[in-house]
Amino acid sequence: MTFRHAFLVLCSVLWLAIGCTAAWGQTTHSPYSRFAFGDLQSGASAPQMGMGQLGAAWMDRHHLNTRNPAAAAYLTRTTFAGGFGLRTEKIMEGDSATRGEVGGLTQVAFALKRAGGKGAITFGLQPWSNAGYDVSQIRTDDIADEYRISYAGEGGLAQSHFGYARRWEGTKWKRFEGTEMAKADSSRIISHVTALGARYEQRFGSLLRSRTIDIANPIYLDTRVETEEAHRSGGLTVGFGHERLLGSRFDRDHKLVASTLLRFGGFAQLGRGHRIDRVIRWASWQTLSTGPLEVDSVYQEETVHDIDLPLSWSAGAELERNTESGMRIRVGAEWEQAPWSSVPGDWLDPGVAFANSRTAALGASITPRGLDDAKGMWQRATYSLGWRTTSGTMTTNEGDLASSTMSLGWSLPMLGSRSGSSLDLAFQWRTLQAGDNPLGLRERSFGATVGFTLHPFFKNQWLVPRKYD
Repeated sequence: MTFRHAFLVLCSVLWLAIGCTAAWGQTTHSPYSRFAFGDLQSGASAPQMGMGQLGAAWMDRHHLNTRNPAAAAYLTRTTFAGGFGLRTEKIMEGDSATRGEVGGLTQVAFALKRAGGKGAITFGLQPWSNAGYDVSQIRTDDIADEYRISYAGEGGLAQSHFGYARRWEGTKWKRFEGTEMAKADSSRIISHVTALGARYEQRFGSLLRSRTIDIANPIYLDTRVETEEAHRSGGLTVGFGHERLLGSRFDRDHKLVASTLLRFGGFAQLGRGHRIDRVIRWASWQTLSTGPLEVDSVYQEETVHDIDLPLSWSAGAELERNTESGMRIRVGAEWEQAPWSSVPGDWLDPGVAFANSRTAALGASITPRGLDDAKGMWQRATYSLGWRTTSGTMTTNEGDLASSTMSLGWSLPMLGSRSGSSLDLAFQWRTLQAGDNPLGLRERSFGATVGFTLHPFFKNQWLVPRKYD
């Protein structure tokens, strides 16, 4: 691959990234997204979504891991990943409920890697947080009688990244018994692989929020507080991965036909400075038959908040078994935590604060047959199941935010390509609420993510024949 090719690819991805920024739009209706940075995203790709969003030890030869920067070194060749998601959300409080649908692009990511090479360059763009809510409440007051207080907001923060990963391989000799009166022969195989990676990330975007008090008594003016925040920060994420061959089986021709692999890895988002430029504007409104009319702009205030985001880390392990029939089974688990309570909360709404977050995840996948032995798409597809639970990040008067997610995944290699390019689907069921009050604010959602993985070749060939490994 020449420098000219790499430059053209980079320009194409940047062009797509600019389009993605506009196309993401509102991707949540969650009322909890009005707190702090909004609804935080893990950054997982569609295949990872199906396995509980695993990323610490999730090393795949043909799919890009967009969480651990070291994982790109395990790819067999240049890889492009993208996708979009759709979600329906049901928000409940007491006996009342409302429902809404949202959707948008999830990521655009690229790993440049020469086939057989040890290093990989990665870059891309993906959402880091989303905000989109419109909730209201009827209250009473001794002076103003009945009034409605409403909260509305939109926007989100994106994350662009650029990184490098490299791997180192260790080998050993596998000796085979020769025939009688003949010498034993041997073959050198890869016994373990270690990868390190680092990625620079730039987060940016804006959040628009408003709080309106609509007083039923026409004597009083209504008020609205509008807040516009511009966010930006930059920092590093470092990662590592290790893969070890635990067992292997060879046929009579000394060809590897079965293996057992153990992987473990982790990554850390290093602490970083985050800048918030905030503009708050208070205004008085009079509700008329034609709609609200601004009477007076009471006050406008511009402030700057420089905060330090905490160091967060994730560690995990994965076991992979490949059988003689071509079946592949993978099982993994990981743990993630971040001390968010160290972040000052003086810029947050009253009654809201940061809280330490803890995340646990489990995932499993199975591929019934390899491409050479599969009969039909159902045998060559990969099926995955995952579970993920998170507690913390934010706490309210009701308690810490807690979410639980169940997921199913399906990945299908493109018919006839034998290149590793695939169509990836993931389905997620998530519950989210603060505290244990069964009548409090609760959120239930179902989402579907459609992703695709392509392995381009720069001689105008996007689908290159290969053997299933």
